[in-house]
Amino acid sequence: MATGFNNSILRAFAILDLFDEQRTEISSATVSRELGTNAITAHRFLKTLEHVGAVTAVDRGRYRLGYRLINLAAAAGDPRYVALRLQPTLNALARAANESAMATVFDGRSVVCIATAMSERAVAFAARVGARFEAYATANGKVWLSQLSDSALRHYLDTVPRIALSARTLVSRDALMADIAAIRRQGYATNIGEREDDLMAVAAPVRSRGGTVVAGISVFGPSNRFDGAASKRAVDLLLRAAKKAGMQF
Repeated sequence: MATGFNNSILRAFAILDLFDEQRTEISSATVSRELGTNAITAHRFLKTLEHVGAVTAVDRGRYRLGYRLINLAAAAGDPRYVALRLQPTLNALARAANESAMATVFDGRSVVCIATAMSERAVAFAARVGARFEAYATANGKVWLSQLSDSALRHYLDTVPRIALSARTLVSRDALMADIAAIRRQGYATNIGEREDDLMAVAAPVRSRGGTVVAGISVFGPSNRFDGAASKRAVDLLLRAAKKAGMQF
């Protein structure tokens, strides 16, 4: 008698269940061995899961959980949940820093703006919800890149074209790797005219109570006023805001 269950969906979730704290990457061979399927079927399932963002290729034939699942875990699949939770934080951050603020998620190639808060200054930069930005050329993006494993970061650098958007854009592999290593050490990222000549930003990750990064948040403004003491003060405000916001997830 038919159960009414879709076996493909059951198999897809069985593959996702293969990931745990000790096994953060799997391959077709892993799926074949653990689930008793043939290599061709295992490969097809993994490529389909990659297509929908449930897994991300980190090396040839190897996959890790995709950032789409982080959003699913945090917000039942709807980043508007994350945005709703973060909006009061962004509003307070923009007031305290007297510059604009933004929150983002990451799709494996670009960062996507999910929430913003405008500065009350007469001259202020704005970001549009839903806008996509280059990860390698933005503070929010580099925060997300710093969270990738070394193999996932190499895959990103191997597959995503890098174009000089300004005279300061870091396009060389060595320069980006050095910058990301510094971000990992200090816990925040800076962007000094790398995407737009007159724009500076600082960004930090928002971590859930379990340690998962659910969003990146940033403060940004014109470089003629948002440098030196202003940016240092913004970093302090940003790190405190990110820590407090993470307790909601």
